[in-house]
This record gives sequence, structure tokens and C-alpha cells, in this order.
Amino acid sequence: MRMYEIIEKKRDKQELTGEEIEFFVNGYSKGEIPDYQMSALLMAIFLNGLTDEELKNLTFAMANSAKTLDLTSIKIPGKYIVDKHSTGGVGDKITLIVLPIVAALGVGVCKMSGRGLGFTGGTADKLESITGYNVNIPINDAIRQVQDIGVCLISQSPEIAVADKKIYALRDTTATVESIDLIASSIMSKKLASGVDKILLEVTVGTGAFMKTLEDAKKLSKTMVKIGRLAGVETRAVITSMSEPLGRNVGNALEIKEVISFLLSDEETLASDEIRDLKEVVYEIAAQMIKMSGVCEDMEKNKADITKAITSRAAYDKFIELIKAQGGHIYNVYMDWIGMSLDMPVLDDKVRFLKEIHAQSDGYIVSIDSKKIGEALVALGGGRNKKEDKIDYSVGFEFVKKVGDKVKEGDTILTVLYNDKQKFADAFEYIEDAIYIDNVENDVVKALQSKPHILDIIDEKSL
Repeated sequence: MRMYEIIEKKRDKQELTGEEIEFFVNGYSKGEIPDYQMSALLMAIFLNGLTDEELKNLTFAMANSAKTLDLTSIKIPGKYIVDKHSTGGVGDKITLIVLPIVAALGVGVCKMSGRGLGFTGGTADKLESITGYNVNIPINDAIRQVQDIGVCLISQSPEIAVADKKIYALRDTTATVESIDLIASSIMSKKLASGVDKILLEVTVGTGAFMKTLEDAKKLSKTMVKIGRLAGVETRAVITSMSEPLGRNVGNALEIKEVISFLLSDEETLASDEIRDLKEVVYEIAAQMIKMSGVCEDMEKNKADITKAITSRAAYDKFIELIKAQGGHIYNVYMDWIGMSLDMPVLDDKVRFLKEIHAQSDGYIVSIDSKKIGEALVALGGGRNKKEDKIDYSVGFEFVKKVGDKVKEGDTILTVLYNDKQKFADAFEYIEDAIYIDNVENDVVKALQSKPHILDIIDEKSL
């Protein structure tokens, strides 16, 4: 078997066999196939796409290119292990809120999360803004932790889906990243290698997401659900809006603070418009995970149980338990507003400067460009342009106003927390272009204020 013939075959829109796909995946993983040949094949796939059989075989070949996890020791009769994956976005702290909630409600989760690169943040980076938190514990220790407390949250293992890491790095430099078939097989190879029973995907769409249109988000979701079906693993995708930053805070330590605040909410806070976008996504993702795990089929009951887990502080206690289990530092603080002392994580959140950004005119906030806010965070030092870049965990943005809010000239829209004046100047160029204020009709205002954040749910019935 020769790589030249495989490239030629795919160039001519012929279907590759399972053996041919295994040949190039394993050969490239071992360094036996050069970059220039793999690049040519990736471009042929980008231009001509993959059949269902090719999708399945490519995903399986990448999943099996290295170690796969055995989670049988944490399986409970009558329950399923569910993994959750997000395609990422600006201000996306959903995993950090959802995992303590579902763990408090009896859903065991062994979760591997990635680091941020470019304008979207990474869950592993946010966790590392907690002093002492170790995202790199060995996988066997992580599994034991799930047995002990029901949850672990670690960085992606370098031993999982090795082929995908090499192929993705090449895609990043050969203009083939945008292939939906290659994106889907990349994500699903890692999920299948993680040894779970079911997969829940959060596919984000909008300026702050990789998918810019709902049409593309649906196409990606259906492709991944189809791969799951072909693999015999139930897969469901929840499409969520990332047209503006999610929640009120953007930045590593700042987002941990927002997680803490959400998990300490009372019923009045949960019912407020202040956290409507965050609540809508958290409740849907968590309720779907509980349903898929076999704990409870009734989505409304699941959502009621989620409220109880939050207001009873069971979810917050689980969050603190997770942090302690992975070495995170904790201090005890008296909270005036709830009249008691609570354990809190120690955060790397010290900044030298704060700057308020004010509205330049009267009107309503019509849009906040998530991508530009994400790029501003990178400019501040809170994200990476290159994998080796060092992150400043403390910098970021606190939004006072969001899309649909009325503002007067001079009102504060957001506060910037930063440590370097030149980096602030660089970031400001993105910020000033990110926020659009206009005088609009009442029906437009109502539409902006009531826009949904759950845009669609894709399962096998949708295919």
C-alpha cells in the first residue's frame, strides 16, 4: 500500500477503505508518512468530503491510535457514563458550573478539557487560575477520584488520540481546519477514546464560536451525532448561541468568580435577568446529562433538581470538594450576604489597573462582538496566540451591560482589569469596535432582550 495511491484515490472522489485509512493514520502517527503527503490528502478530504463509512473508519482509527480509557471500574448498574464536550467560545464557563451540579445529583463524570488557543478560552486554563489546582493528575488517579467524590476535571491526556493531535497541528497550517468532516472526526475520536457510554455535545455558534452560522452548526452537529450512531454510542448535540460573550465575566480568574457566584445563587437570583443567558445554557446541558445518564428521564424534574442542588449549596460544596481533591488551595471567608463562613478557592486574581469603558451615545446595546472581546483578552495577556505563550490569569472584563440593555452616554458598559498599559492600549482597539449602540424600535429591543440561547437540539431522530 502506497500513500501516493491513497491521495490519488481521494483526489478522484473515490471511497477509501478502512485498511487504507488505518494505513495513513498509523503511518503519520509514527512519522513514516511525511507532512507534504498528509497535507495533500487532507486537502483532498477538505475538497471532496468523506462518506459515512470513511467518517466512521477515520474516527475509529484516530481514537485507537494510542491509549483508550477503561472506565469499567466507575460504571454503576443502571447508569451510563456521559461525557460533555463544547466547541468553545468567549466566556464559556459552562463545564465548570455543570459538572459540580450533575455530580451532586448522582452523575459520575471523568472529564478531560482542553487549553485555550486564539480567541476562545480553555477550561484547563481557567482551573489553573486556582492556586495549586493540578489539571495533570494521572488518569488512574482521576478514575479513583470519580469513585471517591463523583467527579474529576483534568487536562486532555497526551496519551489519548495521538494521531488527532498530529493531524490537527498540520490542518492548522494547511488551510484545512474548516472541514466539517475533519472537525467532527477530530472531536469524536477523542470522545470515543475516553471510554464513555454516551456523549453530549455543546456546539456553539456566532461571532465568538468556530461555527459562524446556524446552518454550519447544524451540519457539524448532525455529522458528530451520525458518527456516534455508527460507533454505537448515543450522541446528542445542543446548539447554543455565542453571538455575545456568555455571562458577565471574560477572563480566567474572573470566570471562576462567576462560577462561584452562580453556584451560590438563591432562587431570586436564579429567576433574574442578570444571569438568564448562563442559566438557560447550564440548565439545558445539565438536565440533558442527567437524562442521558439514566438518573431521570423527566427533563422538568431534572431542572427542578438542578435548582435544589444550587440553592441547597450541594453543587457548590461539590465544586469545593473537586478543587481540594486536585490540590487547589482553599481559604475560609465570612460572607455577609448569606450570614455564614464558606470555603473559597484561592485565585491568581491580583491586577494593577482597572479601567471603565463608557457608552459614547444614548441608545440600546444592539451587539457585542464575542470574537473581538476574545481577541482583546488575548491582547491583554489572558489568552494565547501560540501554544507556548504564558497566560496572565488575572486579566479580563466584567460586563455591566449586555445586549438589549438601555444606556445613556457616559454609562459604564464594562470594566477592564489589566496589568500592562501597552497591552491595554492594544486590547482597546478591539473593545471599541466590539460594542454597537443604536436607537432602535421597541420591537427590536424586545427581540434583543428575549433572544434564545438554546438554538436547537440534534439527536439521532434529527438525522
